Amino acid sequence: MDNMIYILFISISVPLLLMALLMEKKARLPIAFMIIGIFVSVFASEVNGLFSKLLSMGVYNQTVIVTPVTEELLKALPILYYAVVISDKRERLFTASMALGIGFAVLENAYFLLNSDDFTTILSVIRAFGAGLMHGMCTLLVGVGISFVKRKRKLFAVGTFGLLSTAIVYHGIYNILIQSDYSIVGALLPIATYIPFLVWRLHIKYRANKAAKSGSV
Repeated sequence: MDNMIYILFISISVPLLLMALLMEKKARLPIAFMIIGIFVSVFASEVNGLFSKLLSMGVYNQTVIVTPVTEELLKALPILYYAVVISDKRERLFTASMALGIGFAVLENAYFLLNSDDFTTILSVIRAFGAGLMHGMCTLLVGVGISFVKRKRKLFAVGTFGLLSTAIVYHGIYNILIQSDYSIVGALLPIATYIPFLVWRLHIKYRANKAAKSGSV
């Protein structure tokens, strides 16, 4: 089982890569960042394992103190690179950041459930809506935030630090709640934050479609 995470990485990422090669250029962005997210998940597991040995922490302390920091920083790096070097368009960053977070969560959830002694359908649902959305929302927060602060040079460094700090704190709160007597609250937290993003997204699309229709008349 020690190599299971690498087996999962190959099994999930290779079909996605082969599919991406056949897709149109615009459709490759979410697939590419899902694959990047899966790779980051593997890399993060190695980093977390290294810190676990160096700091001799228990599982609870590691998931509350170390994991939120390492995982959010590692997830943010590809998004920051994309925003600075390639494109800071909000639409692209929205898609890329959410895809990366979900890709990360897919591998993490699969590995967690395969190594769980009490593997159940209910547990898989909780992981899907809980940890799955949590990783997506944390990376989405950084990606969307970068699209705003990137264009204001004086605020870029401070704004990026604030976005990363918010994602780390959010991640830490989720990990605390999900391991406490308030695990239901922890599972519902990502959903409660996902809904406003969804409403905002639909509102933007509605305004864009309305403007397009009025312009064509």
